[in-house]
Amino acid sequence: MKPSFWSAGILVLACASAKVAVPAPTPPPGLPEAPAGFDRLTNGRVTQEQHDEDRAQFEEDAVLPALGPVYNARSCANCHETPVTGGTSQVAEVRTANGLVHDRSVSAESQEHLVAGTHFTLRVSTSLLGLGFVEDVPDDELRSLARANGGQVVEAAILETPGVRRVGRFGWKCQHASLLSFAGDAEFGEKGVTNRLLTGGQKPPFEDVDQDGSEDIDAYTSFMRATKAPSRSAAAGSEQVRAGERVFLDIGCGSCHVATLFTKKEVFHPYGDFLLHDVGTGDGIAQGAAPPNKLRTAPLWGLRARSRLLHDGRALDPVAAIQAHHVEAEQTRERFDSLNAQDRAAILAFLASL
Repeated sequence: MKPSFWSAGILVLACASAKVAVPAPTPPPGLPEAPAGFDRLTNGRVTQEQHDEDRAQFEEDAVLPALGPVYNARSCANCHETPVTGGTSQVAEVRTANGLVHDRSVSAESQEHLVAGTHFTLRVSTSLLGLGFVEDVPDDELRSLARANGGQVVEAAILETPGVRRVGRFGWKCQHASLLSFAGDAEFGEKGVTNRLLTGGQKPPFEDVDQDGSEDIDAYTSFMRATKAPSRSAAAGSEQVRAGERVFLDIGCGSCHVATLFTKKEVFHPYGDFLLHDVGTGDGIAQGAAPPNKLRTAPLWGLRARSRLLHDGRALDPVAAIQAHHVEAEQTRERFDSLNAQDRAAILAFLASL
């Protein structure tokens, strides 16, 4: 009997231009590998004691009167907990051109509703693991990737440093370049809790201030920056997996799903470029400088821990997810469709190892 489920590794988020292969920037020799693992251990940027305290704050529920009046979740971990705290989940939010439509409220009168006929999209929660390394990637490295593979760079405001902008890399529309900005936006947007970055018109002290004067968003940021990169499976070193990665690169997947990025201190392997592309799956929502037809390349590290595919989670069948990719990804998808049985099995084994 054929199984009715699929291995998370089957998904190919194809993306390529007319060129079959585009070289990624080359890290300087001697850089160590970034720590990786699906565990609760610090990556070394903070002590384990601090990391545990930050994770506890990340997992803590917001309560009244700080919560709401409209919100999507009570804690960060509600949307980021698979396979460990900071990971992904099946949770999706509703978004329109005017912003979020919140699914929950503290009163019947404050519940939000979508106006009939309004265009909307769903966006699933993304993994936060290893994003401290992504935050440290120099802007020039991402700009170099964009020149090589045709990706779009958008600049995002650093909310904690007014007037400063960096290359956006976080969120489905690359709307943030700083994890502190990302945390402040989520604290207010997803939980309705004010903070120094998004005050909601409130004057200090804000709702997330702790007894020592720090804010919850500082703990969330410290936690994210200290998480390890997603690790590979035990099968990663097998000959079939290695062959599958060669096929993955040969047919052009590595153009956007760039295997290796680096900071000044380490190298890591996200299989993503953190740039915007049009692969035919755009959600029709413009956000900041990101146009309606483009979304950030989904990094494939940690792929085996995901259950919902594509930005809106609509693809549970990996073949459907593959076939949804067109425009920039057209040629790569066609090459995937043309693979023989052996090469297809190899590329799927490779993806199952991520």
